[in-house]
Amino acid sequence: MPIKIQLAVDMTCQSCVDDINSVLGTVPGIDKIDVSLDDKQVMVEGTASPSSILKAIKDTGRSAVVRGTGSSSGGNIGAAVCIFEEGSAMGSSATRGLARFVQIDETTCFVDISVSGISDGAHGVAIHECGDLSQVPESCGGRWNPDAVELDRLVVKDGWGDLAFETDRFKVWEIIGRSVLIDAGDEGGVLAGVVARSAGLFENDKQICACSGKTLWTEQRLIDQGQRL
Repeated sequence: MPIKIQLAVDMTCQSCVDDINSVLGTVPGIDKIDVSLDDKQVMVEGTASPSSILKAIKDTGRSAVVRGTGSSSGGNIGAAVCIFEEGSAMGSSATRGLARFVQIDETTCFVDISVSGISDGAHGVAIHECGDLSQVPESCGGRWNPDAVELDRLVVKDGWGDLAFETDRFKVWEIIGRSVLIDAGDEGGVLAGVVARSAGLFENDKQICACSGKTLWTEQRLIDQGQRL
């Protein structure tokens, strides 16, 4: 089913627009591209996956954030965000990354996770039953995933890692209020956050993140560079 994807992209000039049009033109499944330099926004229609579109734009060296998706005929399905902090087992509270969840259609959810400041290697990512972070990980309950296994393994290199994929294992509205935990590895702790509803397609044109006070692209670039928000 063709979908419409809205991205916030850090652009400063017409050359940026030309580069993005050029690179997206090589992605299979894209039928229409609309790039607005003034709004720093890219709209894409077609059957290409959000993960392939996001990777293509990031490969140009620009920070990009998927803001929402919807059917080409209009309408939002659902979106959520999770901000990761160090769990109580690590003895402090510092923002280490974030996850975005965007429902593409009735069965498929796009997941985009970025983290920094944890040990290199593969780290398990799992959704847990409760959104109680008072005593991580015990207060988060057991794994909620319908099959009770990890979502995936996030690979960290040089202190930074990201993971983007599509899944049919859950829907956005099923995980609102639950927690997401990432095994922090050698530190013996976890990163944890609560999933909260976020704006979907055309519902939010703000360029400043209320959580950090930074622009979306500065926030994403700090994560991309392995720095704390």
